[in-house]
Amino acid sequence: MRVQGQGDGRVPVTRLSRGDVDPRRITGILRLAWRSLSLVSIMLVAQSCIVADPPEYRVPVQTRPVLNVYTAAPTTTKVLVVFPDNPGSTPNVPVRFNVSIQSEDAGEALRALYFLDYGTLGQRKLVGQTIAASTYDNTGRSATLQWVPANVTDGCHFVTLVVAHASSFLTSNDDHLDPNRADDDAALVTWTVNMDPPPDDVNTLPNCPSSTSPGQ
Repeated sequence: MRVQGQGDGRVPVTRLSRGDVDPRRITGILRLAWRSLSLVSIMLVAQSCIVADPPEYRVPVQTRPVLNVYTAAPTTTKVLVVFPDNPGSTPNVPVRFNVSIQSEDAGEALRALYFLDYGTLGQRKLVGQTIAASTYDNTGRSATLQWVPANVTDGCHFVTLVVAHASSFLTSNDDHLDPNRADDDAALVTWTVNMDPPPDDVNTLPNCPSSTSPGQ
C-alpha cells in the first residue's frame, strides 16, 4: 500500500517533534536551574554554621554538707569500746575520728563541731574547726578529732559531729544552730561509745544519756 502526500508535499508534525527548538534556549534553562540549586545549598550551609549563644552564667547554689559516713573512721555501724589504761585514767592513745565532707558553699566557710552527748543535759563541745569554702567536687576535705576522754563516766556515751555553713549558727562563735536554717543546712553523724565496760560484757550499754539525763 502506498501513501501519497498531498498539497505541497510536507508531512505535518506535532509540536513536540518539531526540529526548530533553539538549543541555546535549553542551555539557558539548565543554567538557571543549576544556579537555583546552588543558591539553596548556600543558604542551607549558612544556616548550619550559625553559632549558638553561650550558656547563661548561673550563680552557684549553696547545698547542705554531705558527710561520707560509709568511709567514716571509726565505723558508725559498731559500738566503739574505749578502755582506759587504769581505772579513772585516760587512754594513752587518743581515739581518732575522721569524716570526709562535700558541699557546694558559694564562698561561705563550713563549721565542724564534735560534741559529747549532743542534745542531752550533759552536752559538751569537744572541738570545733573552720573548713574553707569549696565546691562539691572537692573530695579532699574532712573533719577530724583526736579524742582523749577526760572526766567521762563509765558506760554509754555519744560522740556527734555537726557540720553546717557559718551562717547557720546563731553567731560566729556560737555552738548553737539557728533553728530557721538548721533543717536545710546542718548535717550530723553520731558514734555510740561504751566507756570502760566490764571485759566480759562489752555489749551492754548502761546509762545511755537522753534529753532528760546527763549521762556523765
